Amino acid sequence: MEVNFTRKLLLIGALLWFPMVAAWAQIHLTPQIRPRAEWRNGYQSLPSGQDGAFFVNQRSRLTLDYKQHQMQMRFSLQDIRVWGDEAHLRDVPSTAMHEAWAEIGLTDRFSVRFGRQEFVYNGDRLLGNVDWVQQARSHDGVLLKYRPDGISFDVGGAFNQEKEQLFDTHYGLNNYKVLGFVWAQKQLNDHLALSAMHISDGFQRPDTVGGVYFRHTYGLDLNFNKDRFQVSGSFYRQSGEHANGKRIEAYLGVAEASYTLKPLKFTIGTNYLSGMGGGERKMRSFNTLYATNHKFYGFMDYFINIPVDTRNGGLQNNYIKTSYSLDAKYTFSMDYHYFALAQNLRATELLPGTGSKYLGSEIDAVLHYKHADHIQFFLGYSALFAGKSMEAIKPGNASAYADWAWMMVNIQPRILLKAFK
Repeated sequence: MEVNFTRKLLLIGALLWFPMVAAWAQIHLTPQIRPRAEWRNGYQSLPSGQDGAFFVNQRSRLTLDYKQHQMQMRFSLQDIRVWGDEAHLRDVPSTAMHEAWAEIGLTDRFSVRFGRQEFVYNGDRLLGNVDWVQQARSHDGVLLKYRPDGISFDVGGAFNQEKEQLFDTHYGLNNYKVLGFVWAQKQLNDHLALSAMHISDGFQRPDTVGGVYFRHTYGLDLNFNKDRFQVSGSFYRQSGEHANGKRIEAYLGVAEASYTLKPLKFTIGTNYLSGMGGGERKMRSFNTLYATNHKFYGFMDYFINIPVDTRNGGLQNNYIKTSYSLDAKYTFSMDYHYFALAQNLRATELLPGTGSKYLGSEIDAVLHYKHADHIQFFLGYSALFAGKSMEAIKPGNASAYADWAWMMVNIQPRILLKAFK
């Protein structure tokens, strides 16, 4: 009898307590299933006589968001696999924590977020989550957010170690050891916005225990948007010290203009990433850091890791993009890219040099069908028409037809488990 009474008392207490907690809590659950079938015959690398590849990869992600007064938390678990990548009756652990962070509002305008999180700024040009890749990118760090009237101001940072240690802080992984950035954005008027960013990342010197070489990237983004017309421009400079001991002196310039005449949208733009010529004493090739390069330099991802993918030759990317929205459900887009080196390359023992800066042209076509807010279908096809100089950075046959086709389904409902006001 006493046990039953105690249980009833606890139950009544829980029922009375729950509405009080409920008065200031929100819980959302976002499951995601995203399989993608791909045909690759020249994706990321020129064809070299081998047969094309076909496979299906999949992201399965479960994200829990919790909000209570001035506190927010997110936990995001994901499993990334290729269909058939493990034998039957085997259980190979593959689940990872993509995000796990908490954000505390210290005042109405100032908050701090810490834990594993995505850093995404200025359209992913230097800091992005690379969401196209199934595993995506996140960082273990701290983010300070300040929102006074008319301006947004963020300061973030991270310090990486591969394990708990008793002495020293030597870092052996191929990753930054230290990351710090400052970002500010100001809406100048109804149509014009200006943002500034400074990013410093430090890497462990291989020849010392505690030495770190630092790279600094800083610049401005300007965006103008009025009615049907949009113009944007960016300029970033890079300095500091490279791993090879050279001083860095590089830059990135971006200019883009768009015009919308529904149901059509036209965009024209250019990106210029500086590169190195022969005999340079300074490192003049611009590094795109932690960007989502899939968005900017062609969907076939020949330039996903700049400057490695250009052999430090830099890149000129001129493009024209069009999109046609048939209705709220169907959108068709087609992009054209003209790729060229910023500087010609010298021959090495393993790779040829270039007599022409022209690398090739790429066409990307995507059909997007929005079946519902949480169910979307994508069908894409890309073709690369490579110039002879492409063989200097992507060994293979430049005259062979290179194409890539893919089909993706994204099912991602956002479920309100409980909302209390």
